[in-house]
Amino acid sequence: MLADAQYTRDQVWGPMSYPARDKLDSSETAPWKDHIYLAFWDPVHEAYGFLHWNSSPNHNTGKSQATVMLGGEFYDVKEPLPASTTHFSSPSIDYDLKSHIQITGKELQGSLEVLPRIEPVDYTGYKKILPELIAGKPLNHWQQGLHLKGHLTLRGKTFKIDALGFRTRTWGFRDDSQQFHEYFSLFACFENFDVSIMKFLHVDGSVHTDGALVRKDGTSVRFDDIHLTRDSAGSPLLLELDLVDGTKLLLKRVRRTATMWCPIGPPERKGPTFCAFDEFIEWEAQTGERGMGLNEQGIIRRIF
Repeated sequence: MLADAQYTRDQVWGPMSYPARDKLDSSETAPWKDHIYLAFWDPVHEAYGFLHWNSSPNHNTGKSQATVMLGGEFYDVKEPLPASTTHFSSPSIDYDLKSHIQITGKELQGSLEVLPRIEPVDYTGYKKILPELIAGKPLNHWQQGLHLKGHLTLRGKTFKIDALGFRTRTWGFRDDSQQFHEYFSLFACFENFDVSIMKFLHVDGSVHTDGALVRKDGTSVRFDDIHLTRDSAGSPLLLELDLVDGTKLLLKRVRRTATMWCPIGPPERKGPTFCAFDEFIEWEAQTGERGMGLNEQGIIRRIF
């Protein structure tokens, strides 16, 4: 896969800046989505949120979205996004698919710089755990930790942003309400390593897990599985992560600082409908080291 020159068109972000498609062949009728999700957390400045882009040349899910919790105040904006290749621009949210984000809305403004933290994790070329909408047409997916710096102004109050977080880059034929029966994902940043892991329940009932622990020294170890202990509301309380080298990473929830819904599908849908819920959680490892991250629980609602 990395032989594709498009993976290296940007020396800073590599595959994370892979260009989107703004047109398809006439034979390609299934929904195609180019998807970027960028989450950040800055507990010092009480800033949490995600930025979410979906570009599609043939499906009504194109959007730019900014969802933030700043100083305890919640704000969410969604805007139409036309299909584009190397630059996503909606009425108030502009992103070059690399390092610069500009927001010029009536209630939310800001300027943000995105810097990669450690190496990206490839979910396409190893176990290929993401369900395919079309057999033989894999859904490409990458994740990478980041630093986010700049400022956001919400309703006249400005917040400095000096955050950690992560971003994803996904492209391929995709319909979440048909493919993703259930999944759990976690991305967390610690002092010297990042954790990226996803566990999917496929349509046939099989369960698949992949991800990696990536370290600042350039080494990494893939995950083999994750086991969850949940609280009375279904939120993760304890996580046991098995690595392929036989070791385990144990994470215990310290506190939850923010929660948000993450809309992914079309504006309206009658029938089984995918939904996703995000939680910002501080974790403590068995070593005593603490980190923070975002976990997402996705599931299809089947009553309609």
